[in-house]
Amino acid sequence: MPLRTYIQTTRRAGSAAVSGVGRLATLAGGSAMTAGLFTDAGTLPAILTTIAAGLGGAFLSPRFQLAHPMKKPIVYTIYLTPHTVLVSNLITELAWDATEGRLVQGGVAVLWTAGVWWLRPGKLAKRVAKWPEPVIETEDTEGDGDGTGAEAEVAIAIPDDPAGRWWALNAAKKDGVAEGTRVIAVRAIEDRRRVAVALTAIEKGEPVPDIKIKRLSALMNVPEELLEMQAIPGHGAGFAMLLIGPKPEAGPAPDDDVWAEIGRSALPGVTLTEINEYDMSKELHP
Repeated sequence: MPLRTYIQTTRRAGSAAVSGVGRLATLAGGSAMTAGLFTDAGTLPAILTTIAAGLGGAFLSPRFQLAHPMKKPIVYTIYLTPHTVLVSNLITELAWDATEGRLVQGGVAVLWTAGVWWLRPGKLAKRVAKWPEPVIETEDTEGDGDGTGAEAEVAIAIPDDPAGRWWALNAAKKDGVAEGTRVIAVRAIEDRRRVAVALTAIEKGEPVPDIKIKRLSALMNVPEELLEMQAIPGHGAGFAMLLIGPKPEAGPAPDDDVWAEIGRSALPGVTLTEINEYDMSKELHP
């Protein structure tokens, strides 16, 4: 099974698990407010748990932390609003135990549970965090005329697969060793002697830049003799292949420990599989 299929399957399973946890949290919050109408025994623990869950989910989520600074206030507001309402209602249950108060608190509990179940603020906040980055106008100091102008700064989309994400954040970033490139495929070749990483230029019609092996070696923490850049046969300069591992004449295939170290340092999150041939036609012609 291709690596991409494994990644997609894992993502679906993780998404389903997170969705299930969110549903359980909604039911737990509604149950806590309902129980608080009759007894105060569990109200304080529920308040502390809600605060911890809200702050932890908001500030420990990688997706929220990677969101554009202009979107973070919106993301945090959407995510933390249900927690804030829940805590407020629980505190009200402790302070206002009159009949009128119980009616109001019961109504809030019903509306909160139904609204959160339907709107799913946690999932909505993650979608907002993944929206395209906003366009920012900056001064163009090298423009003609009076030397000022405006240009659009568009952020590069971060891939979901671990190898592509690592490459985008470390190698393909601005002034990086492979700026303006992205990973389109990762394959084990030559009886597991080497790993082939197919690259392409992000900007259509532009060539893959000259990637310095010395800089790449320092970034990936892999010896220079185990790295090689090649053109992809049958394709133009907009594609290139990074080969990781000893050349065929360099000796026997590396053992599992060597591949584990390469996978850990050079391609984090990637599990290498034994493939003797590679066909990247699907990746090169999506």
